[in-house]
This record gives sequence, structure tokens and C-alpha cells, in this order.
Amino acid sequence: MINVRSGGGDGPELVFLHGGSGCWQLGTELFEQLPPAVRWWGADLPGHGDSAWTGRYRLEDAADQLASWAVANLDGPAWWYGHSYGGQVALALAGRHPDVVRGLVVGDAPLSLSRMLNLFERTGARMRTWRNWCGRPESELLTLLGAEPAGDRTTAEMLGPGHPYLRRMAAALHRHDPAFLDATVDDTRHTYGGLEHAAAWLRQVRGPVTLLRADPAVFALSGDSDATLVRDHARDGRVRLLPGLGHGLQNFAPKPVADALAELIAC
Repeated sequence: MINVRSGGGDGPELVFLHGGSGCWQLGTELFEQLPPAVRWWGADLPGHGDSAWTGRYRLEDAADQLASWAVANLDGPAWWYGHSYGGQVALALAGRHPDVVRGLVVGDAPLSLSRMLNLFERTGARMRTWRNWCGRPESELLTLLGAEPAGDRTTAEMLGPGHPYLRRMAAALHRHDPAFLDATVDDTRHTYGGLEHAAAWLRQVRGPVTLLRADPAVFALSGDSDATLVRDHARDGRVRLLPGLGHGLQNFAPKPVADALAELIAC
């Protein structure tokens, strides 16, 4: 079961897929900045939020479940915007089920297995900590997340203790399946192995594909190789850099992301 919320107008449909360990509410400020005509959908990915804990967390598994939901609920092919892990799932969806995709926007996601293996070598300890936090009370999680280091400050000091991102991540971890984090960190090759087919998936997408890149001067997870992959293999591949925005994109600066999406959807 995929938990989904929707709103907006009766114009083009846009489905938002949050990043790993998040929830659909991370798109709240983004939805508020979209043109009123856009019909938006925010989905909790499997094992996240109020969606089912399936125990099957390959990119392809999530993509296939979302495709079934899309066929049953959308008016036709939609725009899909996935951030980070959500962007990888959206790519798998577009490659495996191109009939439900009008256009694809990938938000600062690495698009190769090797990059994911390298990423979890650096961040695996933090992900295992999050795994141990899953299910704790939201108030406790808010304190724990706020105390994480962010440069020479804590995250709460950088964002403010009541920042919506911290509140929504606390709510997300409270409801999160810890097996998802086991799959990402301890079984990375199986969970992200589908990225070996990223070039083939891109070639299947019938509409435009845009990689929204965070600013490397701030902090970015997508790289030049990901940009080249999109340009070389998508039929209409585009890359757009968002100056001054780090990997969190709409989590911290929703308006530039909403403006970029509005421009793409209008094309």
C-alpha cells in the first residue's frame, strides 16, 4: 500500500518522491510554491511514512509499486520529481514503466552503483545510527536530529530548533521501517544494483529528463558523470544547476526548485 496525499488545481499532474528516510510532507513548502493549476501528489515511498513495510527495497520494487498506484489513480502520464533516493526510484519507474511518465526530474541523485557504494562507505555509520533511532518518540528524535553536527555547529543551531525539516524527519523516523536502512547500508549492491541499468532506463523515457544539480560549492551528491549520463542517454536530457542550493534542495529552499519545476512543466 502506497500512502499518497494530493492537492492543487486541475492542470498538469506532478508526483513528488521524497529522499531516503523521509516522507511526503517534506514536499509541503514546495507544493505551496507551485503554480496553483498544478495537481500535485506527495507519496510516501515503501517502508516510509504511512506506506507499507514491504521488506523489499530495491529501486525496482519501489518503482513497480508506484507504477501500479499511478495506473489506478492518475489521469494519464504525469510529471515525476524525485529527490535523492526518490530520484533514483523515479528513474527506475520511468525506465520500467514509461507509459506513466510524461517527464522526469531527478533532484541531485547519484545515478551509478559505484557512487552509492562510495557514499555509504562515508555515511554508513550515520545511517546505522538512524536505523537504531527508528520508532523512537518524535520529541526524542527531534532532539537527536538537532544535535547532529553540521560543520562547527549542530543542525538545530544551523536551521533553528523548530525548523520544518527537523520536525518532518523526526516524524518520518518515528514511522520508518529500520529494514530499509539495513538494505541501503548492508546490502547496497542488491538495493541499488538497478543503477547499472541507468543508461537503458534513460533511453526508455519518452519525455524530457532533467537532472537538478545542487551546487558543489555548498554540498552536492550528483556529479559530472551523472550529468553526462543524462545528456548522453535521455532523448531530451537536460541538466540544471541550482546555484547556492545544497543537496537538500526543496527541504531548505523550495521556491527555486518550484520555479524550475514550473518552467519545465510548461515546456
